[in-house]
Amino acid sequence: IAAAGALLAEGGRLGQQPVLFGPAGSAPLHELEPAATMTADPRVAFLAGGPFDPEVMIAKLRGQSVLARADGYTGLCVIADMDWLLHGRPATEAIVSYELLLGRLAAELGATVVCAYRRSSFDTTALASALAVHPRQSGQDEEPPYRLVSGSAQTWRLAGEIDLAASPTFAAVFAAAAAGGDCVVDVAGLQYVDVAGMRVIADVARTEQAAVQLRGASSAFRRYWQLSGFDETAPMVQ
Repeated sequence: IAAAGALLAEGGRLGQQPVLFGPAGSAPLHELEPAATMTADPRVAFLAGGPFDPEVMIAKLRGQSVLARADGYTGLCVIADMDWLLHGRPATEAIVSYELLLGRLAAELGATVVCAYRRSSFDTTALASALAVHPRQSGQDEEPPYRLVSGSAQTWRLAGEIDLAASPTFAAVFAAAAAGGDCVVDVAGLQYVDVAGMRVIADVARTEQAAVQLRGASSAFRRYWQLSGFDETAPMVQ
């Protein structure tokens, strides 16, 4: 709560509109409310009580940014108690898709967005996947082994290490990135990937029928991709 309050204050100094999202009755938001100009439960305010839809949420946030700028703000500073998701019980894939799109929107709009997840509210797969698509984190969690975040010029940036243990969450994360169609992924920061991680990329490209371009792949990556036969079984990946 102290860190969120400091962030809202900093956003205010930058001219951003301080916004709180969360479920009704959220104790942290109640404490922070005096520092905000808007407090809302997105499920009610944006989704009209309907099912969770990442694309609808992104469109509503884009519209909120337009309204904030019309009111003289430079953008948005959002603190979100992510327990607001619990009513609809969205799948991990939907949560990851939303977080990926939100990261890209925040970069595009110059917004500041903090998503607070409680360990007691979400399963370990959802938490690990959410961490992997955030460029920064705060708390006691270990750094994720890899990160896939928004890059420049409509690209994704993949860095870190992906092995058999990480491949289940990576499957959900990479599928969310490819769900929007053809995509470009900068893998220059990828330090290690085993055949399980490569198989995820190949399988997702086939399943989503998406052309995937991997930029900055190391010579070792390209060699093992070829030796594993993925150049033939996944021709949509370049």
